[in-house]
Amino acid sequence: MEATRQKDLDFLNRYYESGLSNILVIYGHKNIEDSELIDRFIENRRSASYVARSASEREQLFLWGKELRDQGASISQNPSYSEIFETCLNLNGKNSVIFVIRNFECILKLSDQFMQELNEFVDQYGKQRQVLVLLVSHDINWVENSMVSNLGKLAASIADFRKIKPLSFAEVRAYFSNMSYKDAVMAFSVLGGRTRLWKYFDGNLSFKENICKNLLNDDSFLYGEAIRLTEQNLRETAVYHTLLSEMSRGVNKLNDLYHATGFSRAKISVYLKTLIHHDFVYKAFSFGNAGRENVMKGVYKIKDPMVNFFFRFIYPNESNLLQMSKDKFYDIFISAGMQDYVHEAFKEVCREYIFKLEERGQFPFEIDEEGEWIGKEGNIDIIAQSDTGETALAMCFWGKQATHADYVKLHSDARKARLEGDVIYLFSTGGFDAWLTDAAMKSSESLKLIGIDELTNG
Repeated sequence: MEATRQKDLDFLNRYYESGLSNILVIYGHKNIEDSELIDRFIENRRSASYVARSASEREQLFLWGKELRDQGASISQNPSYSEIFETCLNLNGKNSVIFVIRNFECILKLSDQFMQELNEFVDQYGKQRQVLVLLVSHDINWVENSMVSNLGKLAASIADFRKIKPLSFAEVRAYFSNMSYKDAVMAFSVLGGRTRLWKYFDGNLSFKENICKNLLNDDSFLYGEAIRLTEQNLRETAVYHTLLSEMSRGVNKLNDLYHATGFSRAKISVYLKTLIHHDFVYKAFSFGNAGRENVMKGVYKIKDPMVNFFFRFIYPNESNLLQMSKDKFYDIFISAGMQDYVHEAFKEVCREYIFKLEERGQFPFEIDEEGEWIGKEGNIDIIAQSDTGETALAMCFWGKQATHADYVKLHSDARKARLEGDVIYLFSTGGFDAWLTDAAMKSSESLKLIGIDELTNG
């Protein structure tokens, strides 16, 4: 199990091994698979599972009761939640028991009784044996922004929350082991660490072949996934799609969005906040407090890779997609833009590489803080700093050679950021010019060149 999921599993195991009864909320993006994690957690342990549906409370109780009757339990046709919980407990003997209730928001949004009865049940029976309840949801916005306030005092009955996060590039690379390194990075730029989407790419096909087959083909699942995601979570999609379309082509400041869309600044601000709550967008911040006069403030970027790719390449060109072959569409509307598009994903790949070096004790210092610097006239892709101020600066070059001019530009940007790099890391899939290669040989402690071979084998 990948390191991120192992940490999630360790979190759950700590609560189970405590022997105490608790209610936990487990949540994350709908395209991040959590079944393997939960199945691994409940393996060889007593458990009771239920998948809540979008239904009235009466129907929900009927469906749950029917499932229990199908398991041989004796329960009334229209049971209460308390009767359901007690029945689940009786089906599992006298040992510790784990309750897994998926899509629990379908119940909680309509019921005033569910959480009250669950809390009373855990209080009463959890003293006799361990009752651990996992409430699982894929409604990030509701969990993070509405659930606690809606529950009021009952929110105190929840012991902890765990957000299931996307997996790393290393895990994507392992999953698509037959792909070339570059194709795996490009796949990561579209699928991200959202594991449910991985199965729709074929590891034996090139990136272009996968895009043509699985994202440009209207018979494929991925073709409409970006729109499904937004329509499922957002109401006024015409407004949101306009903002996402503009952001995908680099219009990423509130004032620029105002001029590009004609929407009021107040309206844009509200809608951006909603996009952030749903994990579609994030607000980027620059590292540190020095050099603030040179920082570009209020920068918004699309966070969801599938949404970003769709609005960058497909959404503005859909009419053309219907009038030409998939291969031709890719060559005309996607190919040329991929170098710039993949840069953000490649930055994350390089960041992972740096943290792996640290884990192995091969980085110059222990990292206390890290981030990026977004300047008005330049950027620094990665900044890592120790608690004593030792600083590493890194730039990431996808599909192009890194040059002496890039090195000079980095130092210029560092001065604007009021940062001094004790060590410089340059990552490039296109190699390095002679000046950089020579400089790195002469000052190997302060200039590190990480090329495609090191990245592939790292």
